[in-house]
Amino acid sequence: MTTVKMLLSDSTLSNIPDQIKRINDTKLSGFHARVGKPTSSSKIARVALYLNYRLGGAKGKQRNYHLGYYGERELKQVRKEVESLKGRIATGEDVYETRQQNIKQQFIEDTSPTVEALFLEFYTRFIKVHRKDPIEVVRMFKKDVLPAIGGVKLKDITRRDILSKVLDPITDRGAGTQANKTLSILKQMFDFAVERDLMQGNPISTAKKKNVGGIEKPRTRVLEFEELIQVFERLPKLGVSTQVIYALKFIALTGCRPVEVTGAQWQEFDFEKMMWTIPAERVKQNKGGDRTHKVPITQNMIVMLDELRASFSYLGSKYVFPSTTCTSSAVAEQPIDRHSLSRALNRKQKELGVPKFVPHDLRRTMATRLGDNDISADPIVIEKILNHQLQGMQKVYNLQEYMEKRRLALEAWGARINHVV
Repeated sequence: MTTVKMLLSDSTLSNIPDQIKRINDTKLSGFHARVGKPTSSSKIARVALYLNYRLGGAKGKQRNYHLGYYGERELKQVRKEVESLKGRIATGEDVYETRQQNIKQQFIEDTSPTVEALFLEFYTRFIKVHRKDPIEVVRMFKKDVLPAIGGVKLKDITRRDILSKVLDPITDRGAGTQANKTLSILKQMFDFAVERDLMQGNPISTAKKKNVGGIEKPRTRVLEFEELIQVFERLPKLGVSTQVIYALKFIALTGCRPVEVTGAQWQEFDFEKMMWTIPAERVKQNKGGDRTHKVPITQNMIVMLDELRASFSYLGSKYVFPSTTCTSSAVAEQPIDRHSLSRALNRKQKELGVPKFVPHDLRRTMATRLGDNDISADPIVIEKILNHQLQGMQKVYNLQEYMEKRRLALEAWGARINHVV
């Protein structure tokens, strides 16, 4: 390739001899022209214009900044751009990198999806892969996020939009904890968008829970024994479904989580070994965990299970607490929704005549009452009944399941509340 040094002008670039392939400008260092090969559609070779520069001294990074092709615009405009670029380079700016970032940003803006489109990708590639309860996230977005900002493009979404249109309304309705949960999921989703090159930055990366839903305090509601009696005496008189009432009784009797109870299937109960085994997919743990939860079957549970079977056997459902009102599937093909328990308590709160409580408080109530003097269950046994993993060295070295002691504690608790449930 023959290289010459000449002033890059119209006369020079319009009559380049065939042997010359590069021309370095005599006035602007680094400014040069490269002669390409003629294409099959044209016998005239294109002349590309470049600015060559180096940052950081002799061993620094070298760049070739493409200015376009000769003839696309007036040459004097190109020379003015080169002078401007050289001024910026002199201040230490990498103009090539700046342009690449601008191109990237423009691409993001031109192809920017909406928040709803991002959510669909986030749900498919992250939530369904990593969470055991993806439906909870769907419910959250359908209720509070998508109606407010679902149609907004990612390039236009702002921190203010998210706070004022999504999170503040949740807090204002008295659901601070839910607002904080929504904030956490939104942070994950916008981080996901950044990682997938859909956004330049997460607009709520520094938002704090204490400034959204407030500092969360752990629930401490424990029902007194008299309150427990009153609740279960009044529930059947208030039009609450049999499935809901018995599911609440199961929580109070076993200390299991609402989701563990409502999804119970008949095949999980072994009446020969008197053991209810809750499968790993319904046990609270990381997705993919294989830990099951074994619950000794007590006499109270047998009575309730017999009554439930008698009430709903005509449906032929595999679920102990079959749904008879589900709109998305046939009758009894799904269990009752665990949220139906809290909805029922909320609707009947005034008639129940006790301070507000939620289904999970029954679990805490059972754990607390097991420690009362008349039962005095060992704290480790209570932890095992709750299916909590032991902490510290106990988790590593104490692999005892305490199954017989768990059975005795549950039987003692069942005997105490026998006339209630």
